[in-house]
Amino acid sequence: MKILQGFLIFMGALAVLAIAALIVGYIMALLTPDIRSNMRPVVLSSEAVDSLNQKIDTMKKEAAAADTSKTKKNIELLVTEEEINSIIVMTLAEGNLPAKEMLVNFNDGYLLAYNAWNFTAFPAKTGIMGSIDTENGKPKFTVSRFFLGKLPLPGGINQSVQDIINIVIQLNAPLDEMKLNLQEVTISEGQMRLITVTKAGK
Repeated sequence: MKILQGFLIFMGALAVLAIAALIVGYIMALLTPDIRSNMRPVVLSSEAVDSLNQKIDTMKKEAAAADTSKTKKNIELLVTEEEINSIIVMTLAEGNLPAKEMLVNFNDGYLLAYNAWNFTAFPAKTGIMGSIDTENGKPKFTVSRFFLGKLPLPGGINQSVQDIINIVIQLNAPLDEMKLNLQEVTISEGQMRLITVTKAGK
């Protein structure tokens, strides 16, 4: 009887510890990750939104013309921090993203992204450090480090997050719609340059 009673006390203590760990983990996931303090603010404007939309429209027209004439052509797209963040804020204001705040910084060879999610049950804050490469004419995102609040995470989480991001990229492939292959991505201070080439061509 004492053995059974001791076993139940032991299991109860484990349950309490598990619940406490979950509560602590939940609270730490809601805190702002350290990566946020390393990110610079970005000036936002409606002009930046118009600028990026115009660049994308021009890219679509050039790709369509090259496809019609069956001409191989390199088409570049330069995206600035101001443009991408202005688009993001506009999209957030329209309620099309489940987040309260998002910020992207382009640095020398890599990007930083911060998200304060708007999930009712779990309004977590996440951060990502990563880079974009090309694979078979498509973008491939590589995660260097993933942050979930201030919660310590196992090393394997980077690969899991990377896999999810690349699945989303595959499902949303605007370059495929424009019949373009991605040749090169260059991320530098404050901007990202995409070099593409038309799929059909002489």
